[in-house]
Amino acid sequence: MILRGIAGLIATLVLWTAIVFIFNVPAFLLPGPVEVYNRVAFLFENAKLTRHIWVTLSEIIAGFVIGTVVGILAGVVFARFPRIERFATPLILLLQTAPKIAIAPLLLLWLGIGPAPKIVLIAIVTFFPVMAGMVTGLRYGEGSFRDLAAVLKLTPWQRFRHIELPSALPSVLAGMAVATTLAMTAAVIGELIGANEGIGYLLSSGQENSDTAVVIGMVMLLSLIGWAFYEIIELIRRRSLGRFQLS
Repeated sequence: MILRGIAGLIATLVLWTAIVFIFNVPAFLLPGPVEVYNRVAFLFENAKLTRHIWVTLSEIIAGFVIGTVVGILAGVVFARFPRIERFATPLILLLQTAPKIAIAPLLLLWLGIGPAPKIVLIAIVTFFPVMAGMVTGLRYGEGSFRDLAAVLKLTPWQRFRHIELPSALPSVLAGMAVATTLAMTAAVIGELIGANEGIGYLLSSGQENSDTAVVIGMVMLLSLIGWAFYEIIELIRRRSLGRFQLS
C-alpha cells in the first residue's frame, strides 16, 4: 500500500507540473511543485518549521492517545452497562454532531490559546469512532467463545483478556484508523481558530499574506503526516490481528 501511495504521489506531482507548464498558470494562483518545495525549504531554514511541525505532532499524539484510551474505557462500560449507554448516548451524539469549528472557539475561551484546546478537540473527535468500535466488538463478538467462558468459569479479567479483547480488536483498530483523519482535521481547525505556532498557524499566515506556495506546502505536509499516522495504525492492526487472533 505504501508503494502504491508513493506511486500515486509521484503521478500527482507530474500531472501538477504538466498543468502549470501547459496552461502557463501564474505562480500566485498555482505555483509548481518546485516553487512549493523551495518555499517549504525556506521555512525550514528561516521560520523554525521543525518547531511548528513538532507542536502540531505533539498535539495530535496527545489528543489521539487520550481520546483512544477514554473511548476504549467508555466502550467497555457501555457494553457492560446498557443503561449507562442509553443515558450517555444523547450527550455524546450532541457533542459529536456539533460542528467542530463552532466548538473550537469555546475551548479557546475556556482553556486559552495554548495546546490544551487543540488536544481536547482532537480527543473529542477521536473518542467516538474508537468507542463505537469497542462497543461493537464487545457486544457482537464471538458468541460461542462467550459460552465457553461461562462453562470454564473464567474471571472477568480472563474473559476480557482472552476472548473479548481479541474479538473487539479489529473494530477498535478500524475506529482508530478513522480517528487518525479526524484528528488531523481537528488539529488544523484548532490552530486556524487561535494559535501562535503549529502547521495550522503557518497555513493561516500564508492565507493572510496571499502566499499560495506556503498554503499548498502546509496542506501537503499535513496530508503526509496524516498518511504516516494511518500507515502506523495499519501496521499495528496487521501485527495485532496475527497475535490476538481467536482460534
